[in-house]
Amino acid sequence: MKKLRMTLATSVLLFLTAAVLQSCLDDWDDKNALFAVGTVKVIEGKDYYFSLDEGSKLYPSDTTYVHNYAVIDGQRTFIYFHELEEKLPGYEYNAQIKHIENILTKDIYSMPAEKADSIGDDNINATDLWITGEYLNIKYQFYHSNNKDKKHMLNLVINEASAGENNRPDYVNLEFRHNAYNDSQLTLGTGLASFKLANIAEQLKDKKGVNIRVKSLYDGERFMSIDIKTENN
Repeated sequence: MKKLRMTLATSVLLFLTAAVLQSCLDDWDDKNALFAVGTVKVIEGKDYYFSLDEGSKLYPSDTTYVHNYAVIDGQRTFIYFHELEEKLPGYEYNAQIKHIENILTKDIYSMPAEKADSIGDDNINATDLWITGEYLNIKYQFYHSNNKDKKHMLNLVINEASAGENNRPDYVNLEFRHNAYNDSQLTLGTGLASFKLANIAEQLKDKKGVNIRVKSLYDGERFMSIDIKTENN
């Protein structure tokens, strides 16, 4: 179990920066809790567990501290917890949940030309990409005013109006889009978003992976590719 605890802590911290983690620590003060990243899986009704990114399953036996958490199947989350002594069949972790911070979790959309303005195309960095199960995860950076009332919007889209000059024919070509809603660019922030691959599953069957266009902060347009293994390749 000690080895599993190390896996939970170190595997996540390898790709998450302090800035991401700090945003999750702002509203609570139990710094001794174990930390994991996972996906909510609804069993039936409101009963659920977390499928953790490092391959194990965590059951939330004690949710006293998060009793009003809105359970959504497929929601990606940061989870802070204390392990309980009682073992549960089928679960590596039986836990008291101390804090849950939702990760932005969205579908991949097709973007017609008339939607381009509302989707936005403001500068953003994609600093890391990786696949977790049925999700493409993007660690990102953008500038903001540090005003919590100012919301930014992020999307991963298929641009239906793209002329395709930089497309890679053996990949599904996507665009990572940011709408800053004219927020002031004062502070560099870091975050994490997870995008469901289900909407492009059919396209991926005959492709190597995805090629993502990003309008970066400092270097203009960049293109980042990641291979995805499917049953047919």
